Amino acid sequence: MTAFNLTEDHLGSAPSSAPAKSMQEVVTADSLAAFRAAPKKSLAFGLGLDSTGVLLSVLDNPADYGIAKDFSDFFVMTALTGFEFPDTIAAVQKHVLPRLREKNIRYVQVARAGPRDGDGVAVVSDTTNPGKMFSRGPWTLMDELEANGTVPQFAGDHLCSLKYKAWPQDRLQLAQAGGQTVGKLFGYNDDEHRRAAKANKHQARRDKEAGTQTFALDYPLIRLGLDREGVKEFVTDKLGVAMPKSYCPVCPFSGVCSPQPDHLERLRKFPALAARVLRLEYVSMALNANSSLYKDDTLFRRVTDDQNNDALGEFAARLDDQDWSVYRLQRAYTAGRRPECRTAHGDRCAKPECRDSSIKGTVYRSVKTVRTGTRAEAGAFLHNAAVALGRPVEHSASAHGAGIDRVRTRVRPDAKAYGSTEDFYVAAPAGVQDKARAGFATVWAQMTAGQTAGTTPCEES
Repeated sequence: MTAFNLTEDHLGSAPSSAPAKSMQEVVTADSLAAFRAAPKKSLAFGLGLDSTGVLLSVLDNPADYGIAKDFSDFFVMTALTGFEFPDTIAAVQKHVLPRLREKNIRYVQVARAGPRDGDGVAVVSDTTNPGKMFSRGPWTLMDELEANGTVPQFAGDHLCSLKYKAWPQDRLQLAQAGGQTVGKLFGYNDDEHRRAAKANKHQARRDKEAGTQTFALDYPLIRLGLDREGVKEFVTDKLGVAMPKSYCPVCPFSGVCSPQPDHLERLRKFPALAARVLRLEYVSMALNANSSLYKDDTLFRRVTDDQNNDALGEFAARLDDQDWSVYRLQRAYTAGRRPECRTAHGDRCAKPECRDSSIKGTVYRSVKTVRTGTRAEAGAFLHNAAVALGRPVEHSASAHGAGIDRVRTRVRPDAKAYGSTEDFYVAAPAGVQDKARAGFATVWAQMTAGQTAGTTPCEES
């Protein structure tokens, strides 16, 4: 069994297996000392293999972490995204919760209470006798994605995780801390120095803004030099089972979070769950042909190539059985500012001559529901609208294999040229909320002034 104790050898220097420079950027003797000194200590338990490894280490050796023998100064917290694989939920309930009950450790399950930060945090469970692992709270990641008609963005700062994991945990902890520092352990392993360094940088910025140390972060797996395989060996030895990986089925990094063959096998195990993600991707690509789940590929193609007929059948049934809508999509692609403009004119400049049509600026989107009914009714309305507008119905299966019908009234002449607009009607499953980016109406009016387009069909609710 892999050794899993924080001895003095781990307090200030890197294990031989870890790059020293990277190690020094994320864990130091001071960071562990700050965690130990915090009056309240916690583990951000993400339900997966790595955070399970940290938890098992804490349960075996609380003193190594400066945690009281009776765990009275320690608690475990999970933020529910609302879209975990069922086998992850079942494994945590069966193999982890009994150990928390045995040690009388406080376990808090939280979630976002609504789509806006002002809706606050919902405490789904807060007990030292946890018997149930909940799968969701009042508002979930998929609720938001389906309401917006979009898949998670591939690029960026893992905004899904920040919004649905970090935010509810931090908000509740800060509210309960009474101004005192909260120690927080993370399950980043020795392959994830960059993630830890990024978390430290973000925390330093928050502490500077608050004028005090709000959280004392530490990363035991990095300190011990344990990579993914080392953690897997330890957890499997302790529990007698290989814990399933924890990640959202809708994650665009699913080929990274789990090897693609393993991910596809999991989707075969849960075809209804796969069908829900397939539906979201279809809606997302109906509203934006480039908005597939993966950067250069679709989940639909991967599931089709995998011959996952159960998931494809569930997906087809969902498309046939539910209401559909005809949506009107309008986008204004503004041109970005030239680099020399930013140098000369600072953060803001509205001069047209400072814009470059080859540089992407802000994209303003508006989506409106024009008609809702059965799939056949939505299709018939779209075809009638095409006749009224004098435009063809474009049926395309090139982007999505299931095929998508659109009627375009404004077409961008070049997808790589900015300072242009597009306007089209599309039929897709219902449920996307009407929404326009702030400032859309003004920008749209400015960019389409003096231009002509097809006549707008009668809108119906």
